[in-house]
Amino acid sequence: MHTKNLSSWSARLTGDQRSTLRTSGILVILVILASLISKGTFIQSQNIINILNQNAILMLVAFGQFLIIALGGIDLSVGAVMALTSVLVVYFQHLGMWASFGIALLAGALVGLVNAYLVVYRRLPAFIVTLATMEIVYSASKMVTGGAAIYVSSQNAQIDERLLLFFKQSVGPVSYPVLCCIIVIAILSVFFRTRWGYTLFATGGNERAARISGISTARVKICAHIMTSVICVIGGILLVSRIGMGDPTTGSTQQLDSIAAVTIGGASMSGGTGTLAGTVIGVLILSVLTNIMSLLHIPTTIQPAIKGIIILIAVYFNTREKK
Repeated sequence: MHTKNLSSWSARLTGDQRSTLRTSGILVILVILASLISKGTFIQSQNIINILNQNAILMLVAFGQFLIIALGGIDLSVGAVMALTSVLVVYFQHLGMWASFGIALLAGALVGLVNAYLVVYRRLPAFIVTLATMEIVYSASKMVTGGAAIYVSSQNAQIDERLLLFFKQSVGPVSYPVLCCIIVIAILSVFFRTRWGYTLFATGGNERAARISGISTARVKICAHIMTSVICVIGGILLVSRIGMGDPTTGSTQQLDSIAAVTIGGASMSGGTGTLAGTVIGVLILSVLTNIMSLLHIPTTIQPAIKGIIILIAVYFNTREKK
């Protein structure tokens, strides 16, 4: 009887729910393993808080990447937008902290708009478009700074103290960076429960059918690309707060790690599926895995290869489940 009820309950779960449950189980297993290797220190509250803080920026970038992958695309420019943001925020500090944020926001939104235009109206592959804009944006960032990191604005103004302290502040046990992630999750969750959210997944699942049913797939894609870049701007601002400088070369690993987190979290690269919860779990799995590899003293030269293998496994199982 118990087995029958369990089977019935399992049958009622959607594919996304099953993927989230599966990745949750993997995360639990990895946490237990990390705890055993570290002799219990891994699950101490301070270590958990540190892990969340360290991965807050990647979490934001992964949320942005999730929007594009849900459409069946990919965005390789997310790290470059972060780098440009960090450069612009520091470079224009003499205009005021909020003014520098506004300039960075406009620049990031422009990158998203360019990506959307080329993908939607020129019908170029998202992979090629964002690869090109990644290179262009990184080059633009280096042109602004002369290729080196900057610590003061173009008028020698120091970075606002409030910005430098932001990453270290908290509300109770919840740090400001983690609070930013929670706010973005809340906003996106509301979006996904509106008509726009349904049209996003409908467009990613079957764009032709979505267009026939009256959905403006062009508008959906444009909004998604701009939102992704805006979220990455927030990540770039947090990065300045964390490292205290504008770095035109930073973020080079963010695009790959964000793709890994989203796919490990159960989203299909063909679009139409995935959840924010799965993306959060995907980021945490990558983080715990990195901690385990460090605890086992696995060389950093090998760690990216292990991550690559895990991405392949995740994509394989997701594809197999959809068939």
